[in-house]
Amino acid sequence: MPKKIKKSKELNFKGNQRKLINVNNIHYIFIALLILLICVCAGVGVYRYSKDSYHVNASNAVERLIYTEKVDGGYNVYYVIRNENGDVSAAFRTPSGDEEESWGENKFLDYNEEIYNSGILDHDTQNRDSGADSDWSLEIGLTDGTEKYYSSNATTQIDKTKFAQVIKKYFDQDIIYN
Repeated sequence: MPKKIKKSKELNFKGNQRKLINVNNIHYIFIALLILLICVCAGVGVYRYSKDSYHVNASNAVERLIYTEKVDGGYNVYYVIRNENGDVSAAFRTPSGDEEESWGENKFLDYNEEIYNSGILDHDTQNRDSGADSDWSLEIGLTDGTEKYYSSNATTQIDKTKFAQVIKKYFDQDIIYN
């Protein structure tokens, strides 16, 4: 019978152990981290672009919207104002009380798109003097400086059905004059 061949023991020295990171492969790790960073940045950019593609009218946003309607004892006032710092405040004021809140940028941009989609800005603006003692009035200021004004005393009638849905969604209130 042949003799059994014994394996010789491998001597492992303390400093000779195999490591994941060593001098020979450190540049591969830096390249992999750089590629990972580029992929994460590209992913975030694509996500933000797809999110903002819905906000087509963000460049000419409705910076000021004030809608008033006559009720018993005064006026109900709905307003959304965006100041120079980008802070957005929205309020619903009645003769008996106030509700005020602060909106974030995404909520404001969604609101802005819905105002544009309601078609209320497609109508020609009216003269402010025609709005004296009206049942309702709507004042809109855009980023580019355009001012729009509508009231119930106008000769042309404005369909506010979609606008009423926007008010219902964001203020949880029904307007009286549709």
